Amino acid sequence: MELILMLNFGFLEDPADILIFFGRFHPLVVHLPIGFLILAAIAQFASRWPKFHPIKPFLHYLWALGSFSAFLAVLFGYLLSLSGDYDTDTLFWHQWSGIMVLALSLACYLVFKKQGKNAQFVKWSLVVLVAITITYTGHLGGNLTHGQTYLLEYAPNSIRGMAGLPPKKEPRPKVTLLDSADIYLDLVQPMMEGKCVSCHNPGKKKGDLLLTSYSELMKGGENGEVVVVGDAGASELFRRITLPENHDDFMPSEGKRPLTDEEVDIIEFWITAGAFPKGYVAKLDSKKEITETVYAYLGLDKNSIFNQTVDPPNTTLIDSLTDNGFIINRLMRDNYFLDANFSLSERKIARTDLDLLLGLKEPLVWLDLNHSGVTDEHLQKLGELENLVKLNLSGNAISDDGIQHLSKLAHLESLNLYDTKVSEGLIDLLPKLSRLKSIYLWKTHIGDTLAVRLQEEYKNLTIIYKRETYK
Repeated sequence: MELILMLNFGFLEDPADILIFFGRFHPLVVHLPIGFLILAAIAQFASRWPKFHPIKPFLHYLWALGSFSAFLAVLFGYLLSLSGDYDTDTLFWHQWSGIMVLALSLACYLVFKKQGKNAQFVKWSLVVLVAITITYTGHLGGNLTHGQTYLLEYAPNSIRGMAGLPPKKEPRPKVTLLDSADIYLDLVQPMMEGKCVSCHNPGKKKGDLLLTSYSELMKGGENGEVVVVGDAGASELFRRITLPENHDDFMPSEGKRPLTDEEVDIIEFWITAGAFPKGYVAKLDSKKEITETVYAYLGLDKNSIFNQTVDPPNTTLIDSLTDNGFIINRLMRDNYFLDANFSLSERKIARTDLDLLLGLKEPLVWLDLNHSGVTDEHLQKLGELENLVKLNLSGNAISDDGIQHLSKLAHLESLNLYDTKVSEGLIDLLPKLSRLKSIYLWKTHIGDTLAVRLQEEYKNLTIIYKRETYK
């Protein structure tokens, strides 16, 4: 009665915070009736067999628990609906199907409590109706939370057609080159779908804002536009995703995974650049302000060498290298990429060893020649191992002239030059090692001035120098 009076005094249009507070408990309790009632239905069915007859006197307690928890779910669900964030048609049927679950579970409780000889058809009709109604109610609840296409989003087109849905959208081709990356279609839209659409879809339109398409995004919500073209700072969308996570207005809300720093930077660039519905990143970013971020976000900076499939190495060659002091290990279970380590050998490396090593030119990606007697002359051979990703040359008498032979190692990500004689020759080498992520320069002839200069020039390269890391 008090609840009816509160609604009559305007709480339906502007509900008190306390009502919404209790409504937020709906997701917590809504699974209780599902569990209790399904368990009751299973136990009721099992009790038909003699071995389960002892549970019959207790079945009505399960129906009672299911009924009580269904009442709580209906009550809290109604209070949650007062927030007005949900599609009215779906909400209407979800509410009334929930009430139907409550009514049917109460009927089951009363029927099975009496332990009388009621018509079996009536009993089992009630049990079947409870199961069907729970399923339908849960489906509608999923639509409210995740959108009306949630259940059938990945269903075959034949099933989608029977449900009156259009065929699945053809996925956009995976971006393999930055020149083909579309700023909205390949970046912003997938971010919206992954992080925002669960709260801003036709079934759950928080703030009267839809983020399911470009046109809906630009239309805005109940407080007007959320994207101000050309001005990220004035855009409500950008403001919400950059607030502290504990702020009431922070988005995504409700504990959902926030956007990463990269995603925030990309959205800021997109809005500032004009918030276009399409347009290639490479053309929009003439000043290269966001190119590196997009490159990393799309995974284009990942080493393409590992996309290749290499054949098993020659076992005779592996045996020969092992006899000469190499330790050879396979790096992957489903591929034959190899790691070769000569640093534990008791002798210095020879040109004949390197000739053998060139027989593993395709599968060899890691090579450790720490304190192995490598000279500038040896580096000429090592420069032919074009698939190397990690190379350790520490503790060898190599110089600026020798390391220039490494310029063809296009896949190299890690280079250890600790305790070598290299110095300014790195200025010529580093521009050619485009994938290099880390370089070890402690105890080299690199001076402080050159180390700082290199780090300023190569922002994304980690330089380990004098026990300090520059990045």
